[in-house]
Amino acid sequence: MTAVRIFLVLLFFPAFIVLSRSIGSRSKAIRILLLFSFPSLVGYSVLFPETWQSMANILGIDQGADLLLYITVLTLVTYIGYSFAKFRYLEKRIAVLVQKIALKENEKDQK
Repeated sequence: MTAVRIFLVLLFFPAFIVLSRSIGSRSKAIRILLLFSFPSLVGYSVLFPETWQSMANILGIDQGADLLLYITVLTLVTYIGYSFAKFRYLEKRIAVLVQKIALKENEKDQK
């Protein structure tokens, strides 16, 4: 069980890196796909809760609820990483736009 926990913790890093670097239209399609698949997964979990326990048993985790918690935390950390990268990207874009506006206004004032 300790090996599975270590593996799940190590999954945070690639998920964080991949989603923090992807901001284009391709990543938008992936986000939309995940957005629609997550409620489906939740609905499936409500209808068949023993599935989580079966997967937990296969992975060597005590309870299915623990596995669900690990997956939820991994998803949350991934989303936080993506949001941080998106915020950074927007800050840079706004800074460039402000500089361009300032230069245009400066040109206009000099004429």
